[in-house]
Amino acid sequence: MSTTDATVVAVTGEVPAASLGAVLPHEHLLSDFAPPDDTPESWARTGRTRPTAAGALWLYRAPLTMDLLGEIGMGAVNRDDLLLGDAGLAAAELAAFREAGGGTVVDLTTDGLGRDPAGLRRLAEKTGVTVVMGCGRHHPTRTAIPAARDAAAPTSARDAAAPAEELTEELVRDLTEGVRGVRAGIIGELAALDPGVPAERALLVAAARAAAATGAAVSLARNEDPAVQQRVLDLLAEEGADLTRVAVGHCDALSPRPDDLEPLLGRGVFVQFDQLGRLPTALSVSDDQDVAAAVLELARRGHAGRLLLSQGVRAKSQLLAYGGGGYAFVLRQFVPYLRMLGADDELIETVTVRNPRRLLTLRTEEAGS
Repeated sequence: MSTTDATVVAVTGEVPAASLGAVLPHEHLLSDFAPPDDTPESWARTGRTRPTAAGALWLYRAPLTMDLLGEIGMGAVNRDDLLLGDAGLAAAELAAFREAGGGTVVDLTTDGLGRDPAGLRRLAEKTGVTVVMGCGRHHPTRTAIPAARDAAAPTSARDAAAPAEELTEELVRDLTEGVRGVRAGIIGELAALDPGVPAERALLVAAARAAAATGAAVSLARNEDPAVQQRVLDLLAEEGADLTRVAVGHCDALSPRPDDLEPLLGRGVFVQFDQLGRLPTALSVSDDQDVAAAVLELARRGHAGRLLLSQGVRAKSQLLAYGGGGYAFVLRQFVPYLRMLGADDELIETVTVRNPRRLLTLRTEEAGS
């Protein structure tokens, strides 16, 4: 397949890969990251503790307003902040990205986290920004209720631990037939999964098999345990996934120690820095300056072709309308900072256009890898 023939699956249909422009490979435009129900058990399943003190509980349930942003910036949880459901606001924020020179946004909102295929297609049509939709299940604890079942019924244990064969069929269907006519263009984002946990292993096996069957790429979060991360990649490869089409996200925390990223890069995956634009706090282990330095150092080592940049917007407080960096942060602020540190046009083009284009380009058996 020639470069001019290569295509990417967007929510509006297949588009020429050469038309993508600058790409954000990990964002959320329409999503809901709050626990699926407001109970201690549902909070525990997502790894967080439900607010119980009167003040914290009030803040969690209050509408997001500017006077709450200080506390949220310091880690307080607000239900409204975690909901991105305003299509008009999303369109305005996407317009800012386009004005900054952006072309494509990958929405990695999976089933069970408020994914809205029809809404994403309307956003793409309204703004002119190419939108690529993710698919799959983020984690066994975040499982959507199948449409065939009563929407009021609780998610069953069987749904959460669906066998790999069933999950593979689900992924292939989303990638080839679509969700109510809207096709996914990438698998993920998967959580930081452990192959030693049966339900999590099933998600990884399904992702690998669906990637092999459809030519789609896989995006997953980095596991904090390097040994577990290597087992994840081993399993993906064993089940047929092409590791050069796998993006490992949330690598920002390792940016102060580029050597720690070498084991990932040695496997041929994309290293994705996707938490750019967040204000550092006393609890931060890295910041955007660390990421910029890591990009330049890894490029110097010959890894420029395996790096990806994004913001990972998932909350209202990260949007321009609420004082955050929005979807345009990488292009408006981070890229100029890279240039100030010495990055040339070739490196900028590589990390913002060429690399994500290679990740997203549909691969077929005839095209090869």
